[in-house]
Formats: sequence, C-alpha cells, structure tokens
Amino acid sequence: MLNLLLRLLITMVALKGADILLPNFNLHGGFVTIAVFSLVLGILNWLIKPILVFFSIPFIVVTLGLFYLIINAVILYVASLLLPGVLTGTTMGFIIGSLFVSILHWMLSFIFRVRKHE
Repeated sequence: MLNLLLRLLITMVALKGADILLPNFNLHGGFVTIAVFSLVLGILNWLIKPILVFFSIPFIVVTLGLFYLIINAVILYVASLLLPGVLTGTTMGFIIGSLFVSILHWMLSFIFRVRKHE
C-alpha cells in the first residue's frame, strides 16, 4: 500500500514538473485535483495501456519503440478527457509531456527505489 501511495506521489511530482517546465503542457488545480488525475492516469495505464501496446506491437517494432511514446501521449489525452479542465495542451505538448513525465517518473522511482510490482 505504501508503494502504491509513493508511486502516486511520484506521478504527481512528474506531472507538476512537466507543467512547470513545458510551455504546451498545462496542469490546472490544486493538490487534490492533481492526485485524482494521477490516480485516473494510473488506472488507465493499468487497464488500457496493455491493450494498446498489444495491438500496436507492429508499429512499436517498426519504429524501434518510439510508437510507445505515442501510446503514452494517448493515455494522457484520454485522462484529460475523463477529467476535463485538469490538463490542457497541444498535440506536441502531450507527446513531449508524456516523454518528460515518463523519464522523470523513472528517475524518481529509481532514486526512491520504488518497484513497479511488489
């Protein structure tokens, strides 16, 4: 349970970092709003992302894994549709934002030794 809460907090920090540093990636709301958005993003990553990855395997192989970035951007976009007004951005904002959030999430998870499955 503690691992799940720590991963949620890391996602919140990564999203806020992308909001601060990227001009076309705007996160609106306070702590609770960002926490709910991070929770929705985690649920989408758990439910929808494996299905998208499965059906996108040919594209992922042909693009040498770069299509995975598009899948992450789609997940961010769907989360922004489910909670309107929390995250706004352009198409490139979602793509670069998903890259930034993924890298920052990975770095923070490595620093705090948070495992994906425990």
